[in-house]
Amino acid sequence: MAGIDGLRLLLADVPGLQTVAGAPFLFRPFVMLMFLGVAAGLVGVIVNLRCMEFNAEAMVHSVFPGIVAGAVYGGIEKIVPGAAIVAVIVAVALTALGRAHGVNEAGTAVVLTSFFSFGIVLSLWKGDMSGQLEALMFGRLLEVSDRRLVESILVCLVALAVIAASWRVQVFRAFDRDGAQALGVNGTLVDFLANAAIAAVVVASSSAVGVLLVVGYLVVPGAAGRLIANRIGVMIPIAIAVGVAGGYLGMLAMTADTPRPVSPQAAVALAVIAVYVVLLPIGAWLRRKGAPA
Repeated sequence: MAGIDGLRLLLADVPGLQTVAGAPFLFRPFVMLMFLGVAAGLVGVIVNLRCMEFNAEAMVHSVFPGIVAGAVYGGIEKIVPGAAIVAVIVAVALTALGRAHGVNEAGTAVVLTSFFSFGIVLSLWKGDMSGQLEALMFGRLLEVSDRRLVESILVCLVALAVIAASWRVQVFRAFDRDGAQALGVNGTLVDFLANAAIAAVVVASSSAVGVLLVVGYLVVPGAAGRLIANRIGVMIPIAIAVGVAGGYLGMLAMTADTPRPVSPQAAVALAVIAVYVVLLPIGAWLRRKGAPA
């Protein structure tokens, strides 16, 4: 795309960005990771506040058959649409379980296991794809095309729009579920929107970071925000900063001169974790001082 390439050339001489802006095959993943960091940071705050980490884990595994179906029947460019279709189904299923049984870890585990198992079976149904399972589960970050970049950005924007539109009721339901219900808040709709936002982040990263590693993006930034801050208004920028910094540092790590190749997806996932580890002593110090943000 001319716009992305023009942005790359514009940033090529900016200190700290020369490496990622030096080639299109590096800049496209970098742009995608920046959008993913912002979206995952905001969604991750809701995941943390509403204790939806297991829902995020279930979504991560459950969209796998959509990824496989897209790759098998439409090629790699159809992974995002295939994952999106299954993600909607999973979001409805998880919302229905929560509506009927409250926090139902057993039901969520059944959804996770059944969908993921079906994805494995489907990967072998049309032919032996065992050699491609790693790529389908862990993504191919450096093979992001212009089309998949646009699709991922659009899906990230959907996640941001969903959470922004329902932010107040999401926070209300996180802190006072019964009070929200008493005031007439549609709990089913709010839960579906939260699950849909989680699904959007998973879908956006499905063909690049991979479904099995994106759970770090959904959980760690929000946890980092909670570690440092007590106020939601402070948690949000911290969570977004952790997601964005993890993507940037991961890109630097994967391009570093090392004796052996570094997995791009693993480098990004570990970079997010590394940022959280760095923040651990800061969070502990703030709590000892009794002055978290």
